[in-house]
Amino acid sequence: MATIVVLRPDEPAPPPAAVHPAPRTRVEQPVIGLVDNGKPHARELLELLAAELHERLGRGDVELLRKKSAAYTITPEQARDMAARAHIVVTGVGD
Repeated sequence: MATIVVLRPDEPAPPPAAVHPAPRTRVEQPVIGLVDNGKPHARELLELLAAELHERLGRGDVELLRKKSAAYTITPEQARDMAARAHIVVTGVGD
């Protein structure tokens, strides 16, 4: 059976639940994964972002995956490969 939630703007909202982020460790040589989605200037923007991340995070590698065009998706194999190698992946650049 479905639950119906009624939002009452005339009553105060309940306090948000506490959020406890997962522990983080510093990575000596981070791998930054970039997925160029084929949009105009996406590659240039991602390369600038990678340079900024390198400046903030230190030395590391950049893995650039270029799609044929914005109309194509990356394959499941490419996604698994990028997830296995990269510490962070940036994609979804719009125009």
